[in-house]
Amino acid sequence: MPHQPTGGEQPPDTHADEVLAVAAHELRRPLTALLAALGILQHRGRTLSAPQRGELLATARGQGEHLRRLLDQVLAAADLERRDAITLKPSLVDAAALAHQAGVAARLAHPDRPVTVHLAGPLPVHADPLAVSSILGNLLDNAATHTPPGTPILLSASRHRRCAVLAVQDAGPGIPPGERERIFERYARLDQPTGRPGIGLGLGLYIARRLARANRGELHVTDPPDGPGARLELRLPLATPPTPSTPGPD
Repeated sequence: MPHQPTGGEQPPDTHADEVLAVAAHELRRPLTALLAALGILQHRGRTLSAPQRGELLATARGQGEHLRRLLDQVLAAADLERRDAITLKPSLVDAAALAHQAGVAARLAHPDRPVTVHLAGPLPVHADPLAVSSILGNLLDNAATHTPPGTPILLSASRHRRCAVLAVQDAGPGIPPGERERIFERYARLDQPTGRPGIGLGLGLYIARRLARANRGELHVTDPPDGPGARLELRLPLATPPTPSTPGPD
């Protein structure tokens, strides 16, 4: 007997149509901007000043990078759906060092956002370093996407009891308490305060939580300690130091 969807489950064809519709809508915007910038450079490049050409090239590169990130999210989400388990390569790593690297990458990827990094390390954890870097990259991209240019972003790494806490905090509109679990669902997107529909594919936080839990961690939303905005925390269990061996009898 063919499988019948129950509850909120969707038939495969419906799910595929949803993926295609969301991806096509979100990919069109950066692709249009990229082609427009290249078209102006091709037809009017000789009449433009060097700063104008530089700005168009920067726009084209930025939109190309945005396209790459969106495609990476689509492929990562599809990979997660195909497999029952996530394949990881855990090792003993310093979560604070991974946070530092993520902060450097975020400054390069989002030059219009002041990214501050506060580290209280070292924070040894048993985790897949690529997975942790992917989670932090998603959180930082999410903060940059949902805040105006110039809005500060804080990335911190600290210790709380027996956990390493890697947090990304922004000063944007924040996340309503009733939406704080829904944002981790596949294709979930919050409406903006302007009334416009949500930005992005709604896959970044879905992927991030799946990777966090595969590394024996958790990802959740909390209130910033001061002021407006959103704070997302990745908590990973700290590595237990080896127990000193007891010397045997002489």
